[in-house]
Amino acid sequence: MERDADYPIEAPGWQAIDRACLAAHPGATPHQFTSQSAYDLQGEAPLPAITVWEGRAPAHWHYVTYGLSELFEKSSANPKLSGFGYELTFRLPRADTGGESADGPPTWPLQLLQGVAHYVMSGHADLDTGHVIDLGGPIDAGMSAGSTALEGLICVPDPGMPELTTAFGSVLFLALVGLTRDEFEPMVDWDMPRKVGLVREALPTALNDLRRPSWRSDPRKSTIYRRYELKVLL
Repeated sequence: MERDADYPIEAPGWQAIDRACLAAHPGATPHQFTSQSAYDLQGEAPLPAITVWEGRAPAHWHYVTYGLSELFEKSSANPKLSGFGYELTFRLPRADTGGESADGPPTWPLQLLQGVAHYVMSGHADLDTGHVIDLGGPIDAGMSAGSTALEGLICVPDPGMPELTTAFGSVLFLALVGLTRDEFEPMVDWDMPRKVGLVREALPTALNDLRRPSWRSDPRKSTIYRRYELKVLL
């Protein structure tokens, strides 16, 4: 069998993620950012790559990581999971120009995703659906600190990327959704269905609008938050 020219090195896991992204964004061409220090935990970019896709309806940037799952060969002991069993995604609104953006995607989410991946790969903690991360400051601190009230992240299944089965095991795409401090601090002791249910109802697109106010002060979202706070799940 001839090797695919797009993959000079055998990379079944990488190809599987590519196919999943192309299914979510048919006909699109990704912006790909590769790391010169892949898997080096002494560096700031341990992930081999992050691709960014121009999502439509609504217009947004869709960042997808490569490297928390097994890309080239099976090395983990669990046959059912590929690597950690997930890759990270991040969705950021963009202006719809009717075509490809001339400026390209913002780079600060790359730093955010690499930082979260470093946290996981260093063994500090694993992630899963419903996991909340306190960043201790704005999520865009890498580029424009102080421009947003979003200071935490919650992991939820990416609404446009179903769980993937690869030659090395399953891969869940975990979307990182930004939260304000008064949103995520009360959620620490909530169970997973409440946390994920709130995010899916309040923000079904998983888009991270840096300008948004807290759901607790938003007239349209405060009743949703209060309902989950009182454990009233519909």
